[in-house]
Amino acid sequence: MADEDANTGHDDADLAGEWYADRFRIGHNAFEFKVDCGHEKENGMTPVYLRVIANPVNARELFRQLGVGLLRHADRFGRDDDPDGGDGGP
Repeated sequence: MADEDANTGHDDADLAGEWYADRFRIGHNAFEFKVDCGHEKENGMTPVYLRVIANPVNARELFRQLGVGLLRHADRFGRDDDPDGGDGGP
């Protein structure tokens, strides 16, 4: 996240560590959501680097902000729904 954050106007890299994540696991119970972020290693193991725990209201806000970010990214760089480069068809 080296890009400047539109909401705060500063680079978030100075606030927290950064880890690349390509694997995600999401769980929930009646009171909270858990989002685990990890990176698959060459040996197939996926250690969890970060776990976000949020109540449903804050999880919804995270979902909203991620959606807005994805829309802005698509507007700026185009949409890339298929990481393998295909046309997305059956």
